[in-house]
Formats: sequence, C-alpha cells, structure tokens
Amino acid sequence: MNYQDTKTLREKQPGTPAARDGRPIDAFTESVLRRIDPEVRNTLSPAQLEAVREAVSAHQPLKGHPVDVRGIIPLFFARYYFVFLMGRDRRAPTRAIEADRRRKTALLGGGLFFVCAISPLILLALLFLYLLKSSLGIDLLPETHLWDLLPLR
Repeated sequence: MNYQDTKTLREKQPGTPAARDGRPIDAFTESVLRRIDPEVRNTLSPAQLEAVREAVSAHQPLKGHPVDVRGIIPLFFARYYFVFLMGRDRRAPTRAIEADRRRKTALLGGGLFFVCAISPLILLALLFLYLLKSSLGIDLLPETHLWDLLPLR
C-alpha cells in the first residue's frame, strides 16, 4: 500500500485521516507527506512510508501541550491570530547546556580581551619604569644598558 492507497483509505473515511493501520494522521504529518515529490513518494515502500510518518509524527512541533488555545480575531481592516500554549518545559536540559556553553564562551572571550587589552599597558608600564630608573641613574647591572642589548645601531 503506497501513499495513494493511504489517500484513498482516508477518502473512504471523510473527516478522519488515517494511516494504513487505521490510526489518524495529523495535519502536520499530512502536510509534510504532501510536500514530498509525488514521483518519489510513490516509490516508497509501505515500510518506508510508515517510517517517514512515524518520524514526522514523533517530532511535530505542537505535540503534548495540555493547554492549547488558538483563535482568530477578525477586525474590519485585518485578521489577527493568537496562540496560547502551556505545558511542562521539556527543554530545560537543552537550555542549561546552551547557557553553560554561552557562559564558557563569554569567559573565554572576556579573558582574551583582558589579555589583549592589558598586555600593551604592561609593556608601557615596564618601559616607563625603565626610563624612570635610567633617569634616576640607578644601575641594576653595571656597565650594561638596554640600549646596548638592542640591535638598533
């Protein structure tokens, strides 16, 4: 039984879309199956078609909300829709992982910025201290100066 047979089965039961095994096909799954090219869809075996249907049904976006209120507000100039969904948050572990990843990235970025911003300041401070030491005539290593060590000449 291919997709066309499933469609025929549904047409025999108006108002109640059904799969080969008699279970209803929700609108989201039906929409996804309709978007598959008919030539490709008709080449699917019954097992492949069932596997696609199960995979799509398992990951439908609005599955399992205890409170699912939808409506349309018609106005004279436009129609607006509203959706109110409520249920248990099953995304908490995923959000915790994402927040942890963001925190680690921010820490790494902040540390890198700190090192890049502080390094020139440290070099300037060391240069200032060296020039101060030289102007005061303090020799830490007699007969050796920084200018002698640099190959500037």
